[in-house]
Amino acid sequence: MLVIAVVVPELLPVPPVQGGAVEHWVQEAFQRLSGPQTRVTVLSRPAGEVGGAEAGHDGLTHVAIPWTRTEKFFARLKDRVTWRNPLRYLAKIQNVYSYGRRAGALLRAMEVDIINVQNEPNLLFFIDKRPGQKLVLHMHNDHLSMALLRPFYRRALARTDQVICVSDYIRRRALRLFPEYADKFTVLLNATEPAIFKPYGEEAAARLRPVLPFDPALRYLLYVGRLAGIKGVHVLIDAFKTLHRDHPATRLVIAGSSFFQGAATTPYMRELVALAAPVKDAIIFTGFLPHEQLKYLYAAADIIVVPSVWQDPCPLVVLEAMASGTCLVSTAVGGVPELVRDGETGVLVAPDDAAAIVAAVTALLAAPERMRRIEQQARARVIAAFSWERLVGELRLLLGGAP
Repeated sequence: MLVIAVVVPELLPVPPVQGGAVEHWVQEAFQRLSGPQTRVTVLSRPAGEVGGAEAGHDGLTHVAIPWTRTEKFFARLKDRVTWRNPLRYLAKIQNVYSYGRRAGALLRAMEVDIINVQNEPNLLFFIDKRPGQKLVLHMHNDHLSMALLRPFYRRALARTDQVICVSDYIRRRALRLFPEYADKFTVLLNATEPAIFKPYGEEAAARLRPVLPFDPALRYLLYVGRLAGIKGVHVLIDAFKTLHRDHPATRLVIAGSSFFQGAATTPYMRELVALAAPVKDAIIFTGFLPHEQLKYLYAAADIIVVPSVWQDPCPLVVLEAMASGTCLVSTAVGGVPELVRDGETGVLVAPDDAAAIVAAVTALLAAPERMRRIEQQARARVIAAFSWERLVGELRLLLGGAP
């Protein structure tokens, strides 16, 4: 029996009832990994109102680390200030410290073979690895490159047995900064579920009709994700204003919140609304949507746009779009080129370039046969290379379990 403890970051719960890409990944991957020979316990914030340990219907054991009053205060503070405000980082440090200290205490009382820390290298400082235990860090983002913390991360990485990266982009970044640990870095590309994210045909529009009626005479562009500056939503709105001027029968649907369900409205979100004002009748902000609705939204759209202006490591939205049978336009950043074959399974454009988005979308709308070919090739590619079954098989081997 292989016993694994998974520690997620300090903000969101597993099951991912409030959203969160990392939390969704943990749920999907480890419920599939769990079985007769593997027992998995997930430490996270509570999915309900209270903490404690309980066995879930997903095959996982969930240990909840409840919020303290102080943590809630700092979480609200972090949620309301911009990335440039030092208070944001003070709030982050406070809550990682408080959450990590309690997670470390819980782990010391558990008999586990593998401790798997998800995407928050600072949690390593609170974990005491016992002889015979394996400590694995799984990086979904490029946090290891933070200049101020690199000396601390170098010491923390010395204690890890393995660092799993969601893309070769992340691996290369880590390797450049910590070449002495080259043998610890490995790549495990993300996955999605093509049985859930798939073409739904007329059912998609019918399912969405109560919340978002789709007009068959219009063409819909879709953005799914966080409403944050690094995601480039402002660039997409600028592009859409030009596109809508030349193609009035287009609409833009923006699905997401500042971070997760219930997250605060940020100054950036207000900037987006103001930026969209000249074409406000053609842009729909849906707010946060659960996966149950997103799967239909992906399928109902004509083109999905991922306009990230940062080096997005391995965005799940790209794979979800490809699986859904909807044409994808994405910026060629971070790990995206590892997922998308330009011109075959999607169209890649330069980041922070509204004109490039306009040109790509215009060309696709004018060539429906090309769009269908790209959509079919993209879905086939996901089924062949980016299923959860592939990921879990590779993860089991990486963690040391039987294939």
